[in-house]
Amino acid sequence: MINNLHLKYFSKKNMKHQLITLFIWAIVIPVLIIGSVLGILTYRRIISHYEDLTRSQAQLVHSTIVSTSIYMHSIYETVISNQEIAELLCAEDPELDPMKATGDLAALFDKTLSNTAMLASLRLYAPEELMENVAPNRYILPFTEEIRDSRWYQKSTEISGNFWISDIRTGQNEVTYWELHYCCRIPLPRKNAYAVLVMSVSNDYLRSLISNQNYQIFINVNEEPVFISSDRHYAGRPFPLELSEEMEDSRTGSFLLYPQDAGAHPAPDAGEKVIGSYAEATLYHSSDQLHIFVADPNAVGTTRHLLEVFIGIMALALLISAVIIFLYATYFSSRINTLRLAMYKVSNNDYEIVDTIRGDDELTETFRDMKTMVQKLKSAEARIYEAQIREQMITNQQQQVELKLLANQINPHFLYNTLEAIRMKAFVEGNRGVANAIKLLSKSMRYVLGNTQTTSTTLDKELDYIATYMAIMKLRFGSCINYDLQLDESLDPAACQILPILLQPVIENAISHGLADLDENGHIILRIRPSKDRTRLCAYVFDNGSGMSRETLREVASHLDTPPEDTGHGVGLYNISNRIHLFYGPEYGITIRSREHFGTCVTLTIPLCAAEEELL
Repeated sequence: MINNLHLKYFSKKNMKHQLITLFIWAIVIPVLIIGSVLGILTYRRIISHYEDLTRSQAQLVHSTIVSTSIYMHSIYETVISNQEIAELLCAEDPELDPMKATGDLAALFDKTLSNTAMLASLRLYAPEELMENVAPNRYILPFTEEIRDSRWYQKSTEISGNFWISDIRTGQNEVTYWELHYCCRIPLPRKNAYAVLVMSVSNDYLRSLISNQNYQIFINVNEEPVFISSDRHYAGRPFPLELSEEMEDSRTGSFLLYPQDAGAHPAPDAGEKVIGSYAEATLYHSSDQLHIFVADPNAVGTTRHLLEVFIGIMALALLISAVIIFLYATYFSSRINTLRLAMYKVSNNDYEIVDTIRGDDELTETFRDMKTMVQKLKSAEARIYEAQIREQMITNQQQQVELKLLANQINPHFLYNTLEAIRMKAFVEGNRGVANAIKLLSKSMRYVLGNTQTTSTTLDKELDYIATYMAIMKLRFGSCINYDLQLDESLDPAACQILPILLQPVIENAISHGLADLDENGHIILRIRPSKDRTRLCAYVFDNGSGMSRETLREVASHLDTPPEDTGHGVGLYNISNRIHLFYGPEYGITIRSREHFGTCVTLTIPLCAAEEELL
């Protein structure tokens, strides 16, 4: 029934109307439907992508803050475990040396502050009546009237435990900024007496870990103003989201980001719509809540722009198609009329149509298309024949390469046999030192040449090669170089896979550059252990050499992902980093820590779980 209606409809229409109707039903309507579906799916996918990115950034900030709070609490535990604090503030022992005790505590605080990048300041405040034995210093200070008026002191009188608070601090040139403080009450032996340890978190440290120019980041503690933000002018202003008890601990999606001048209670529709992620962090050993909000200010605008471009391209494509179809329908209708005239000639036994009609009707165009098709078939057959010839040539070349590889395999065996003959001759002649050196060289070359065509080896074989390499270095430099291996007991080196010749270039770099200026007592330590979550294998290469300045370290670190211009320096670490990125992914690689006159530590990180599954 439907088929008859279809035929009846098209049989009453001329070819031009049929083509236009067919264009509307077969192209315009399906394109609009499919385009709408694709547009909606693409829009949702882009929004989901932006949400995933902001969620990842929020999780990064969350983990950074939580790890910072844990480390700050460990500093507090170190301080309260020091008995000299109670002795200095409360003891009445006449033999107590206040200058020495104060100096020891100040030295402890100074060392902690200098070795901890996250700390901006470290102060211990105590009642004035307990400060008689304390020599003047910058770390142990009394509760003055100014201190008693501070927000953190007022809160310490209300809370018996540790707490976090943000407050304004005046820096150089009378510049004020907000800072996060960890305040810890330290009970003293005297009745109702306590001291307060105030540790300030460095804003520069936090920004170096969490800053990202593509995102807006806001962090506050409890109901206090924002103490750190990607926009420095936002610090000290209310949190850009309306915080309530009903708000979830974490949420990702669309938010209204209140402007800086919105005030404490902005209008519901006063904010800018952004894609963001909100997360709460309960700080370690405290009941304080840290609120984190990461927003991508360009996500909504970019997504809308892409959607508008998509709609515009689809409309333009339909418009161009409609114009082309209309012109083609007119042209095709005229060619059909020409074909009718040619068919009339054929009905009158005029078989010379092909020769007489050239370019005047559709039949001639069909014939030309057929000739073109024949020419294309011939060209295709010629290309196929050429492809077969190339394939045969490639096969011949491959066979030649295989013959060369087979010939190259003979050379290492000849070299091993020659070295073994030399070693036995030295051994027979009583020169055990030379024999041992040749044995080490042969063993090292056998491992290197045997792994040139492989992408994986076991950790125990790699460590055995490192031991052989260090033995050779020991022959070269004697007591100037010492080597120590520290392998975690939970690791089975025979069950862990690793890229071959991955650790030796790092150790060689440590000897060539780290220990180059040492004439004696050079030390290399290779420490291998799994990460805490047992997903990564970490290898640390320490040297006690001259270390690097911050500028040199920054320059070396910048060439881990890009090859240095000077091919004689830094190429080894770049090659190792590039191998790790290519084989394991960009989330693994090399990090370098160094301190001038103290030494250098190079850390290699590869996946542990994937390495163990390699054997299954």
